[in-house]
Amino acid sequence: MSLSVDWKSPHTRRVFLSYLPDWILVIIMACAFYGIDQIPPFRREFSLEDKTIQFPHSPSDSVPMWVVGVLCLPVPIIIIAIMSIGFKRSIVDFHSGVLGLALSLSMCLMLTTIIKITVGRPRPDFIDRCQPAEGSVDPPFKLSNYTVCTSDLESHEMVDGFKSFPSGHSSFSFSGLVYLAMFIAGKMQMFDERGHTYKGFIFAFPFIGALLVAISRTQDYRHHWQDVFIGALLGSASAWFSYRQYYPSLSHSTSHNPFKTRIHYFKSGESSGDRLLRYNQEPLYNPAAANTDNERYQLDSEHGLLNEGSNNNNSNNNNNTNNAFAMQTTHHYNNNSQQQQTFSYNREPAIAGSSSYNNNDPNTKF
Repeated sequence: MSLSVDWKSPHTRRVFLSYLPDWILVIIMACAFYGIDQIPPFRREFSLEDKTIQFPHSPSDSVPMWVVGVLCLPVPIIIIAIMSIGFKRSIVDFHSGVLGLALSLSMCLMLTTIIKITVGRPRPDFIDRCQPAEGSVDPPFKLSNYTVCTSDLESHEMVDGFKSFPSGHSSFSFSGLVYLAMFIAGKMQMFDERGHTYKGFIFAFPFIGALLVAISRTQDYRHHWQDVFIGALLGSASAWFSYRQYYPSLSHSTSHNPFKTRIHYFKSGESSGDRLLRYNQEPLYNPAAANTDNERYQLDSEHGLLNEGSNNNNSNNNNNTNNAFAMQTTHHYNNNSQQQQTFSYNREPAIAGSSSYNNNDPNTKF
């Protein structure tokens, strides 16, 4: 498979421009995160007798946020590049992998920040940040509020003290590293029901990294265990959602390939619609043109990605004639014994680079 892409081709440009809304959405969510993060959080009332917020405050983090950023962005991109470009020679696979990662991280950051500022839960080290006046007690039958603190109420330490739930380190690390784990699992076809134990160990490494980051937040007394747990769930959900936008289920036989591109290339040279629209407007096969293997391949190649593999000979191409979707034929005969063919299509998502489908498999999932 050739890595080169014909950027002069109108079809190629339309393919990549079809993903422009996704990138715009990623940028919007990243900017929203930055803007929302500047909003002061809700300052929830608390009890001065609450033992869960009386832990000592540490001036530094065991795992700084910049380390988490490196683990969740540059490292996954490098691994995605090695597995998609280095091994598979597929620029489309690389683009899908990076876009999914960016979507996972930006969505997780935005959601985490929104929840943080609206919940306003005090951190485990809040009393140490607050420094209430000596002898302060809760009002009778009431809770105390931030006005009992002697620290600068507008300082970063005090404002950040109300951003305990959920853990941003945990959600961000899980959104990036769980996505990476799913990407690796798909490329290894980990769930192919053959039971390769070593694949499980490779799959577990990103999980372990995210878990260690989350545990460090409780060691530093920055978060309660509930903050870390919900943050991990939020990050994992973002990773799963983003991965499934561009890749099939990990249990699918073609989990190592991304979905087909959104723009379908018609023989007339026109393109039509996004993925959903393409399912409803696939060009039908001409039965008369499907009599020979060579003509069948020419028709099937119309459903190909970016004319990749155009230098392959026909013997190799004939092994890939089911790239777009499975075709079922039914035969009807009239009284004059004249044969007619009608074709029906199973509207299953096409998978980039797949060689075959099993239409009769009831467990096929996308």
